[in-house]
Amino acid sequence: MTEKPDPDREIVEKAQGELPYGTTAYEELVKRHSSRVFRRAFGILRSAADAEEATQDVWLAVFRALPRYRFDAPFSHWLSTITLNSCRMILRRRASEQRRRDAASREAPPPAEPPQSGSGLRRLLTELLDDLDPGTRVAMLMRFVEGYTYVEIAEQMDLSESAVKMRVSRGSKQLRALYESRTQTNPGKER
Repeated sequence: MTEKPDPDREIVEKAQGELPYGTTAYEELVKRHSSRVFRRAFGILRSAADAEEATQDVWLAVFRALPRYRFDAPFSHWLSTITLNSCRMILRRRASEQRRRDAASREAPPPAEPPQSGSGLRRLLTELLDDLDPGTRVAMLMRFVEGYTYVEIAEQMDLSESAVKMRVSRGSKQLRALYESRTQTNPGKER
């Protein structure tokens, strides 16, 4: 199997030659990939503000690291890894903030109503995904929303392929159990 040439190689090499004083090629990379970086970050973080912050962090990291980038993998894979790492940092910060809030207030939220329509189901699914640990959620989003293969997910998450498959399998079971527990809290409604 022959590898496809990296469509960004020429512009990346030009940017490497220009940085840090020239940014024309770097700005072209930002234009080419910013919307994809934002969509990926939003899919993981579920917050436009956090996704925007992650996107800015990604491009700052790319600016700093691009001169040292080697073409071991396509630029888009390298960029996806940086995006994933940026999102992980935000998720860690978010988890820390949540622990502080939880310590201050131990009141549990009321159970969610079961979905009545497609948008209700989408909202419930988003809430249930948020209940998964970040590593499992990221693997599931990459697999089922972004369409990555297990091998690609493993490369980007720095895990073995079997570990990714296990996370996706475990996440699917957890989602099913969470869904059933949410819908059973309202026994008068049909599932």
